[in-house]
Amino acid sequence: MRRALLIAVCGVAVLAAAPALAQPAAAARVDRTIADVGSAYYGFERLSVTSEDGARVYRVWIATPKRPAPPGGYPVAWLLDGDAALTRIDEGLLARLDGGDPPVIVTIGYEGDRQFDVLARAFDYTPPLSDGPALDPAGRPGGGADAFLTLLQDRIAPEVARRVAVDPARSLIWGHSYGGLCVLHAALTRPDAYHAFVAASPSLWWGYGAVLKDAPPFLARSSRPDLALTLLVGEDEVRGRGSRPHTHPMWTSVPAGATHDLADQLAGAGVDVRFGELPGQGHGGMLAASLIPTLLSLAGVAPAPGEPL
Repeated sequence: MRRALLIAVCGVAVLAAAPALAQPAAAARVDRTIADVGSAYYGFERLSVTSEDGARVYRVWIATPKRPAPPGGYPVAWLLDGDAALTRIDEGLLARLDGGDPPVIVTIGYEGDRQFDVLARAFDYTPPLSDGPALDPAGRPGGGADAFLTLLQDRIAPEVARRVAVDPARSLIWGHSYGGLCVLHAALTRPDAYHAFVAASPSLWWGYGAVLKDAPPFLARSSRPDLALTLLVGEDEVRGRGSRPHTHPMWTSVPAGATHDLADQLAGAGVDVRFGELPGQGHGGMLAASLIPTLLSLAGVAPAPGEPL
């Protein structure tokens, strides 16, 4: 069996998880990142890719270890909300990755000067609905996750593979909030696309729990790929500390423990799934708190004292 990722979070007991809101700090700008200043351990190449409908332009950074590729190719991490993710990656982290089996890191963001393009990500990261228009509580159109995931597989992945040797058997996709929702949708609807799926604070409430409808068909498959799924929430999310009041019925449309319950349901059916609660983390903080141990785990690097396992 393939090595499973990640995080049991030091044996912390898991309680019911409150619905996670998808409200990033849209005004946060993309400043100079490690891709701009350079690294002693990684080289960076930038691609620009336009969506099939011409409405979104993706800024894709390919970070390649400067160490020679292993015979089967590098492991590869695909990061949604790539502009925000890249701001959490620094030379210290890359040095730690270089001490293990460093992965290629592919960040998928959007052209512009913001860490989060809230309109684009609302469309790309949410699954389609069969019973009405796909709108989130802020009125942003959604429902484009299938087209986005197809673009990743059919257009961006081949471009990456032409530039660097990667090992598809050691591929991981990570996302947070709406990105976590997209990763979970991918795991349940195209589980052979990646080996490992890490969904941090997934917005299960979107579309009144639409992603939960993906689970029964997934479990009914006669055969399933050997995937590893990790579902993560923050301790403060679980306890409702620092969260905004729920002013739209969509935000309260799933049971409080839906993420935990889904993990139990999948594990009970034999799926390699982990559920973790990260101490002291709220919804926003879960981006970096989940990303860094995900990359370290993919590289086979032990966490530092106090970091999640």
